[in-house]
Amino acid sequence: MNLIPLALYAVALVAYIWHFARRQPAVGRAATTLLTFAVLAHTFLIGMQTMEIGHVPFFTRSAVISTFVLLLALAYLYTEMTTDERAMGAFITPLLVALQSIPAFSPGLEERDELLRGPLFNIHVSSLLFAYASFALACVIGITYMLLFKEIKAKHLGFFYARLRRH
Repeated sequence: MNLIPLALYAVALVAYIWHFARRQPAVGRAATTLLTFAVLAHTFLIGMQTMEIGHVPFFTRSAVISTFVLLLALAYLYTEMTTDERAMGAFITPLLVALQSIPAFSPGLEERDELLRGPLFNIHVSSLLFAYASFALACVIGITYMLLFKEIKAKHLGFFYARLRRH
């Protein structure tokens, strides 16, 4: 089942790279739409898994990575929709595809330890994963802007400047 969100993230990746290379607004909107569908499918998948096992799937490595990918995609979509800048999608979606391939190809068995049955455990883990996802997003944005700063400082406005500047 994890293959469906992986496929949608991969198609969104192709669209974001195409948009990054050509800067066509219609392709950028299509990329955002594809990523939104991927997030919806991923949310539905995690919801199905939650109903199947009776609790939020946080107890295997692949389930945690899958939830992290969903939260990273949500954080990126929020950032994209509030700033109306789609260029970062070419850098975020490869991370989404790479990480989502782990739960897609090696799902783990869900065993819940008695120690982890507290009422606030799911809230605690969710907030931690969202914080890590936000930090990963900030890291990728920081790296791309450091590349842009390098071009500006060298007074050689090249590839990254042309792709990352606002129109």
